[in-house]
Order: sequence, then structure tokens, then C-alpha cells
Amino acid sequence: MSFLTSTPPVISMLRYLLKFFSLVRQEPTVLDQESDNVVLFAEVEKTAKKAASSTPIPIRLPNAQPLPHHRERLLSMQLPHAKICSVRRCTRLQTMGISTTGDLARADLTTLASQFGAPNKALKVLKQYRRAIRFSASVPGMMPRDALLLISIHRRSVRGLAMESPARLHRDLERFAESTQGIQQLRGRRIPSTRRLKKWISECEAVRTGTPFHALVG
Repeated sequence: MSFLTSTPPVISMLRYLLKFFSLVRQEPTVLDQESDNVVLFAEVEKTAKKAASSTPIPIRLPNAQPLPHHRERLLSMQLPHAKICSVRRCTRLQTMGISTTGDLARADLTTLASQFGAPNKALKVLKQYRRAIRFSASVPGMMPRDALLLISIHRRSVRGLAMESPARLHRDLERFAESTQGIQQLRGRRIPSTRRLKKWISECEAVRTGTPFHALVG
């Protein structure tokens, strides 16, 4: 009976140790400033700051000028890039001092045509080139080769194009593209899409409703 009621020494010792450790107050662990975690955080933060500082910031130059206007770009375009005539004819015009579309638009066409074998025919063709240059310079987004197509189907002015329907205009261009003259003029290119035609018509309508419109050349 005394054996059953007595507490073994090992159990008593365990109870004492548990009670002792439960009474001991543990101080909070102080984070070492030299630990790996702190160094890692500092490196990440430093890398983030470095990446943010390396992001390029656009700088506006005090003497920066806006991009040239559509008309100015078009008038400075080289004749081969305008694609209104063959490379051979462009080379011939260059020997006469006509290098850009602006040169052709301001040239004396009668004097220029007299240097060709058939002056009357040359004058007619050169007038058509100049009309295409002036027409395209008046409509943003239009190139001389596009204006030459419209002139070929009797759309020669901004006012007339403003009253056109994109669908009807595209249909007339499709018919012209199937003709012999159209095949020669397109030279494998596609006709302008209905979306482009609609944009040109909108630009012409803006001119009619009061947008300032100035003559290209005298």
C-alpha cells in the first residue's frame, strides 16, 4: 500500500523541472542586425531602388520641333518614292533638275515638256502628276499614287471627294483595276481599302466645314 501511494523519484524530478521552466521568463529575441535576413532584405531593397533609378525618363529638349506636316513631308518626297511614274521617267526628270514632288509641283511644265520627244503628250502627263501631288498634299494620309488613282476615275478635287460614298468609290476603283490602264498604273499594288477611303472622305469633309485650307502652290 505504501508503495502504491509513494511517488517515484524520477516523476518528482520531472514535475520539478517542468514547473521550474514554466516559471522562467523568456526575454524576446533581439534580431541581429548582421543576420542574413537583414542583409537579404537590404539587398532586395537596394536592387529595387537601383531598378527604379535605371528606368529611362523622357527628356523634352528645349529646341525640339514637332514632326513635319503631311504636306511638308509629301513635298520633300523623292520622286521614286512617290511612285507616280516609272523609274526610267524619274531618272529622266532628275536630269532636268526635278528630284522631289515639290520640284515637280512648282516647275514650269511647258518648258519641262519641251525637253521630251512628244511635248504635247508629255505636258498632259506632267499636268496629271502635278494634279495628283496637289490633291494628295491636301488630304492627310493620301499619297500621290493614291491621288493618281482617284484622278483616273474622275475624282479630282477635295470638294468632290467629300461628297463621295466609300462603298461606291471602292466599287469604281475595283472596276478601274480590271482595265488595261488600271493594271499598268497599279503595277501589282492593291487598291485602297474602304477604311482608307472613308478616312480620306472624312478629311475632305473637315475641309468643307471650315478647317483652314491653303493652296499648295501658286
